[in-house]
Amino acid sequence: MKKIIYNILSISIFLTTLTFISCSEDPTPSLYDVIEPAAPLPVDRLYNFDEKTKKEVPYGIAVDPSGVVFVSLDAQGIKKITGDSLTAFAPKGPESFFRAMTYGSDSAVYAVRGGIRGIYKVVKNTIPSAFVSTSQGIADNVNDVEFVNSQNVLWAGGSSGLIYRITLAKNVKKFDYIKGTINAIKVGNGNLFAAMRDTNNNEVVWKFPVISQDSLGTGELFFNFTEKVDSVAKITDIAIGQTGELYICTNKQSIAMFVVNSDKTFAEYYDGLINGTIYSFAWGTNNYGYFTNILVDINTDVWKVDMKKLSAQ
Repeated sequence: MKKIIYNILSISIFLTTLTFISCSEDPTPSLYDVIEPAAPLPVDRLYNFDEKTKKEVPYGIAVDPSGVVFVSLDAQGIKKITGDSLTAFAPKGPESFFRAMTYGSDSAVYAVRGGIRGIYKVVKNTIPSAFVSTSQGIADNVNDVEFVNSQNVLWAGGSSGLIYRITLAKNVKKFDYIKGTINAIKVGNGNLFAAMRDTNNNEVVWKFPVISQDSLGTGELFFNFTEKVDSVAKITDIAIGQTGELYICTNKQSIAMFVVNSDKTFAEYYDGLINGTIYSFAWGTNNYGYFTNILVDINTDVWKVDMKKLSAQ
């Protein structure tokens, strides 16, 4: 009898020990422990104008070396995006808005209205004033302007195909190499790219070697967007990646950006993630680019996109 009782006790102790060990181990992870949180989307709204009480309409955009984003607002001047608020940079001048802007080494914003033979200089808390115009040699309506830090000069493109190099001392040099309407211009990796609608109504990008501030090499028709990608869409802006890729921004709904490699192969960029079309694009000093977008023919918000690399400048 004692032996039976002893065996029963031994079995009870054994089972209790197993239960204790089992309970002391980590439980089976829950569904929330197993699933990793989703990575943030590479395209996200930086500033939502639609949610504000007073509707502002964004147009041209620029970024300073510290990553501050500047945006031209219809009839409201230029403002800086600071977190979830707008801070005044400069009041409205003769412009309704600026279609393109760039930030210079002198802490001024340089901007173009489109349809005007000139470039404006905008200093903090000051009404925009003409920087260069016909008296300095601007001979057609300027549609885009880009400050190049490595050269400390501005490059611009006009409505008849003229390319301009402008120093901060207002010296203007013209290059009359192509015909058509230049809508976007960028310099990087030793080359100047000009996106234009040519005399055949094709949306194309020309590429010129930059020999110096005063000299461009022989150009080549680098990419015919109309023939290769879309016969209807228009190029609205361009950007250059550090490793040589050309990014083409367009008015094509939901597929508003394309990347063209140095061998001229191309692909859609962030297909379906860009809401609407792109009006103006600016690449910051890090991996992020910023753009104003258009929905149903109305400029709406400022967006932030992870380009996964640095720009060419």
